[in-house]
Amino acid sequence: MADEYRCTHDDTGSGPGGRRQSARLAAGELSAWLAKYEPVERAVIEAHERRLANRARRREARARAFGDLCEATEGLATVWRREGWSVGEMVRWADGDVLTLLALARWMRGDATRRVDRLRGRLRRPLYYENERARRQVLAAERRRVGGRRTTNPCPTREEILDAWTRRRESHEAAVRFGSMVHDLECYVDNSLLRDETGEIVGRRGGVKAWLHENIPALHLRYTTVMRYKAMAKRLRQVVGLADPVPAAAVLATERAATERTAVAVTPDLAVVRARAVWLEVVKGVRGTPTALMERLDALTDPDRVEDANMLAGWKEKYENEITVSMKSRWWRRMARKRDVG
Repeated sequence: MADEYRCTHDDTGSGPGGRRQSARLAAGELSAWLAKYEPVERAVIEAHERRLANRARRREARARAFGDLCEATEGLATVWRREGWSVGEMVRWADGDVLTLLALARWMRGDATRRVDRLRGRLRRPLYYENERARRQVLAAERRRVGGRRTTNPCPTREEILDAWTRRRESHEAAVRFGSMVHDLECYVDNSLLRDETGEIVGRRGGVKAWLHENIPALHLRYTTVMRYKAMAKRLRQVVGLADPVPAAAVLATERAATERTAVAVTPDLAVVRARAVWLEVVKGVRGTPTALMERLDALTDPDRVEDANMLAGWKEKYENEITVSMKSRWWRRMARKRDVG
């Protein structure tokens, strides 16, 4: 009995031999359970997958059948329309068949949309060009009623434009001088309209762009940048209130001592003196780049920038009151030698 008890205790007890025996028993029970129930689980999973596959096949078959019905009904409807059948006759032919009615409705809606789009396409293009041509001709007539810009400066030479282009980044004064020179050049080039035999406008002559292409090809390649400087000079004239034929360069400082003495001795018109005073206020505090000056001028002429617009109006009112006919010489002597720096 003692030996039998010892053997039983060693196999199933808490010793190392007993733990191994327990692990073997658990593994055997798991293997037996898997051998019994794994085929059942596999059969359940396969049946579920078969149901999903059959459901997908039935859904595809229904969609394919409806598509075939749509195609067949569209073909029948096309034939009927050619023979003069009305929509009511097509619906009566369907005799309450829901699928056929749905296919007919789908086809009739698509066919009507396509026909409307075709009609719109036929009408849109000629109407657009007819209206656009009329609008542009009215605008051109309005522009022709306005006289061309004039300037007191002579036509700039090729060398002067190249020199101003080279120095355009030295200061705000140099940037505005180059833009004003291009703006003045526009007064001496031909940018008139071109017309055909019937009098219709077919284009415009080259203007500044053609002149640059012929005389300064290097600047013709930078035409967009050149026009930005011209726009800056034009915007400056708007800000300081200069009217034709005074160029934007009239508000700038002189470059040499001899011309400074001449400028101080000869006082310009009252409007130029006031414009010079406003220009010095505009350029004050602006960074020394042409882009910063352009942004400053754009801000002063932007109607949404109320604060800047009020500031500009205050400057103009101030100098209109302070710079009078009797005081313009004194103000000009004071401002003629000030440098246009930010």
